[in-house]
Amino acid sequence: MPPRPAPPRRAGFTLVEILLVVVIVGISSAVAFPLFARSIRGARLRLSGRTVVMMHRNAQARAVLGSCYAALFFDDRKNTVELFTQADSAANKDAFFDTLGGPAPSSPDASADAPSATPQTQLLRPLEDTVRIDSFSGGDDIDGIHVVQYYPSGMCQKYSLVLADDEGRRLSIEVDPVTGKATVSQ
Repeated sequence: MPPRPAPPRRAGFTLVEILLVVVIVGISSAVAFPLFARSIRGARLRLSGRTVVMMHRNAQARAVLGSCYAALFFDDRKNTVELFTQADSAANKDAFFDTLGGPAPSSPDASADAPSATPQTQLLRPLEDTVRIDSFSGGDDIDGIHVVQYYPSGMCQKYSLVLADDEGRRLSIEVDPVTGKATVSQ
């Protein structure tokens, strides 16, 4: 009698093959997850740096295009950056920057037709949750808030700041007052 042909094999995987794949995926994810989490935290620091540079460029552009004065407020407590501009471009520079420290002063002899120096909030941007302003130099300090002045000529006060995250990584931003170029380094 001739030998019988072997029955056809069914397609599929054995239990050993499936377990091997599960173990390989588990080991790979155990190695990759901490790296992924670290890169996310690094991305938050870079995003906060981009926010500061974007606010700087926006303040500079608004001052030049609007022919007015502007100011950036860096608030350590709220962890925000806020842009203020003049309500009226004809207002006095000193009046605008004097009112940044508090409400606009009202004097009885001020005429109703006088240009308003009252600052107007244009943008308010928070920094990422895990990022804080570690150090700040330049500009002015009003009640613990760092203030940088921008002029219609495109110039600003010289300032630099260091952003830090909760793991100790730092990002340094320095702004040239004449060219307005922001240099970012880690």
